[in-house]
Amino acid sequence: MSDSISGLFTRLVEDSWRKEVGFSQDIQLAHQSLFSTTVSDEDCEKVLNDWFQRFQPCLFGRIAAKLGKISYCVLQESDLRSPDQTIKQKIQSARTQWTKDGFEGEKSGFVISVISPTIANALPDENMKELARRLCSLYLLCDITTDEIYMDEIWLEKPGRNRTTWEWSVGVNYFCAQGDKRWWQDHRIPGGMAFSMNSVGHMVKSGMLADVMSHLEELMDAPEEDWATSKINSLEAALEFAMRTIYGASDAVSGRATWLLPLPTNKKELPVEKCPAKLPHFLEDKNFCNYEGYYHTDFTLPSEYFLSEVERPDDVKVHNLDFTYLFDKSLDNPDFEKMGVGRRVRTGAPSPRKISKRLQKKRTRAAGRSVSIDRNERLIKALKKESEE
Repeated sequence: MSDSISGLFTRLVEDSWRKEVGFSQDIQLAHQSLFSTTVSDEDCEKVLNDWFQRFQPCLFGRIAAKLGKISYCVLQESDLRSPDQTIKQKIQSARTQWTKDGFEGEKSGFVISVISPTIANALPDENMKELARRLCSLYLLCDITTDEIYMDEIWLEKPGRNRTTWEWSVGVNYFCAQGDKRWWQDHRIPGGMAFSMNSVGHMVKSGMLADVMSHLEELMDAPEEDWATSKINSLEAALEFAMRTIYGASDAVSGRATWLLPLPTNKKELPVEKCPAKLPHFLEDKNFCNYEGYYHTDFTLPSEYFLSEVERPDDVKVHNLDFTYLFDKSLDNPDFEKMGVGRRVRTGAPSPRKISKRLQKKRTRAAGRSVSIDRNERLIKALKKESEE
């Protein structure tokens, strides 16, 4: 089967440029552990988690790794030689575990990491793209194309009689060792290739829950349960960290691939006039609604990542990107509810309010709704797993 994972894996071509220049020191040191013949999946998880805490450009990823909020699915080269059905089962089993842990507030992120020296040293070309597409399809269980936004879901339940539950859409992002020393360096990762899912909204709300539960334990002199508290305990704080991430983008071989914009002179050009977060001095004059980049930070598989060029090609276009999913509550911005504050899917609903006919259709997209959790097979499987343990 030429389109199977094992078949696509055999098509990879060695990158002669990589053979000549090697990897950055932090990647190389991680590879010494990851590529050991005796390394276990658990060993790989520890190496990756340690690397994320120190070198992951995304501050949300760093914090999630430090707090132990990331679930992992590790695939090694021996897994890649297995039938696709076996690979899919391993991914879906880890996905179910992440769903269970997210529901309980223990995990916000999920990383599917393929540990392979063959992949790490291969050319980022059409062969690599087809392998990435196939692996992602075994995860999301749908056909995958480049330059499209794909989402997963994560849930969180609040302890209590009503068992109030929220749902978030979670972006799926690709990382690969080939990014190291190339113009898209911020999407590098040791080991090979990976898909990273990190829900900022879930991290915020589970952090709020952890703060409250820790305080409750203290008030009641109850045994501690090691709740993972975090500085990112509000969407306003999340906005600051999102801006800090873009501010700290790598100065790679072709300069920064993403960058902040200055505040417009006319603040009426922004969807809201005042920044909802109290920003540090070095961010006060930056646009808190929009930023730009040479790759789209929401695309799951940007086509630019599968070009052999080390420097940025001249025809790569600039994308206008935004932070508004973290604070803009307007009805024409459904991403605030889908990715920021979360949709309530069990108990409770927002109070009705009169709106214009022009916005009624958009309100249907953005409004909170009550949905039977029994309709989601993955969540059912995760909760069944919880009851069996």
